Amino acid sequence: MKMKRLVTLFSLATAVLLSISDRAMADYSYTTSLRITSITAGGSGIGTSVGTFGGTTVNLLPITRGGFTVPGTNTLNIGDIQVTTSTLQPGGDSFTIGYQDFLTLVNTPPPGVAATGPFVLTGTLTFNGINTLSGTITNVYNAPTTASGPLGGVTFAGSVDNFAAPTVNGGNGNFGGTISAFAVPEPVSIVMLGMGLGGVGLMGFRKRRAQI
Repeated sequence: MKMKRLVTLFSLATAVLLSISDRAMADYSYTTSLRITSITAGGSGIGTSVGTFGGTTVNLLPITRGGFTVPGTNTLNIGDIQVTTSTLQPGGDSFTIGYQDFLTLVNTPPPGVAATGPFVLTGTLTFNGINTLSGTITNVYNAPTTASGPLGGVTFAGSVDNFAAPTVNGGNGNFGGTISAFAVPEPVSIVMLGMGLGGVGLMGFRKRRAQI
């Protein structure tokens, strides 16, 4: 009888400790750095975050955000885009810009350890008929548009899936995506889980023997 109680208490304690471990929260933050990798002939700005073509200027702005928790899934702004022009109608400026967005994640324990790691994405912006009165701006992310991996005891999975076009000579647009972050079970938790399941199994085995 005493053995049964001990096994029961051990299993319950294991479950409680595992529950606490699963709920352990980490914080993470991120920063982004954008640069232009290509621009239609006649434009300038390769290697920088500011591109010009005709009378139009495109400014790719970095983002810094913090205070996100693990576990969790968050919709993120991973870069701003600002477009200004002095080009008048008719015609406007039509060109493309290739860019790279270098996103740096920082994991702050517990759980796990402090760690920093990058996600890199690329894409192409297309500007059509940009002038002081009108124009359209579209974006296409290049494959791969998803990435995942462990970082300091936390598994991160990221994807880019949205884009808000800026208003010419007006409000900024932005590149967007999601990041999911989940704590990786620590070795001690895995061992405890095995021991807890073993305790439950032992109880069942003893019960079956008693019924024979």
